[in-house]
Order: sequence, then structure tokens, then C-alpha cells
Amino acid sequence: MKVTNITAIILLSISFALLFSSCRSSSTDGDLSESLDPVEDVTPIEGAQNSTITVNRGPESYFVLEFNGIEQNATIQEGATGEGWCIDWLKPIDSNEGVYENVSLYSTLNVRGWNRLNYLLNIKEDLMSSDSQLTYREIQIAIWSLRGFPEFNMHEVAIEDLPPRMRDNGDPNFDYDKVTNILEIVESGYEDFEFTEGTKYAIIAETPADVQTVIMTVE
Repeated sequence: MKVTNITAIILLSISFALLFSSCRSSSTDGDLSESLDPVEDVTPIEGAQNSTITVNRGPESYFVLEFNGIEQNATIQEGATGEGWCIDWLKPIDSNEGVYENVSLYSTLNVRGWNRLNYLLNIKEDLMSSDSQLTYREIQIAIWSLRGFPEFNMHEVAIEDLPPRMRDNGDPNFDYDKVTNILEIVESGYEDFEFTEGTKYAIIAETPADVQTVIMTVE
């Protein structure tokens, strides 16, 4: 084989290697923690890759989250406060004025893998207004069930393994039937729901790897 041919093959191989490396880097932009897998094309929020969040328990949601250190963008504003939810039930978090810094935020708007959960966020108020006995606990259990990572099956998880806020004196403090009803409503309606301007969706806060990953509802 001629030297020129060998050189051409080597250069071509290097080009393919660089292309592969470039594609791999772009697809994992943000170095999302394992608690976000599988993540389907979530979008980093410009100006919100070095934010600080403050976490507290919420009366009508699992958390109340406050975001600071955010530059101007079209998704979330500096000092924004709103209802928050957990998407990793196996990890702890300080929910009493807990502060986490250097947190990157991601948008789930129009991400197919998040459509069920985002649909639930849009019908949450209607569900709660139509059932005075429905609480944030059933909504949170439904969110864990819809996420599926880490896997959560309310019928299989031992009561003692549930997060403390989901049990009282050794008994679950949420209604299994109400959660089942929520999941059925979501499954039957999410495909026909149109995500347009003004609809609600989750933004993901990439907390440290040993801390619960949390989301906040925005619109």
C-alpha cells in the first residue's frame, strides 16, 4: 500500500474519532447525575447553570423552592419561588431552609419522556379542588410512580422503606386508591394534552449526587 494511502486512512480514522468524541460530549452536556437518568433531551436553562436553591417543606406541595443566582432568561427569574417535588425518593435532602449552591437547572418542556408528569402538574389544581381529601402526598406518590427512576411501585415498597413524610406510626399516610385514580387519569389524558404558551412544566434542579433531585413547576 502506498504511503499516501496509509496517511489518508490514518487521517480519516482520526476524523471519525474526533467526531464521535464531539457527539458524545454534546449529548451529555451538563453531566447530569444518575438520579436524572433516563433523561430525554432536557435543555439546560441559559443563565441558570450556577444557581442557589433553598428548600423548605410545602403545605400544598412536597417542597417550596426558592431560586437565586439566576441570570436573565425566558424560563425562570431571579428569586423565583414555587411548588417543588422530589423525583428521587431514595436520597435525603434538607427541607428546613436547606441551601444548595452551584445547581444547574434544566427545562423539560416538550420532552416526550416527561409529558405524563408535566400533564399531572397541569391538572393538579383541578384534581385537588374536586376532591377535598386529596393531599400533596398522593400527588408526590404519583410523581414517583410516573418517573420510574429510581423505580417506585407503591404496592411493593415496604412501609418502613417509605420516606418518613409518607408514613405515620408505621402506617402509610396517603390513599392508595386516590393515587391509582390519578395515574389512570394521567394515562388516559396526557397524549391529547397540548403544551402551549402558559401551560405548566417541570424544571429540574441538579442537586449534588448524594441529594434528592428536585423539580419546580413553572409556566
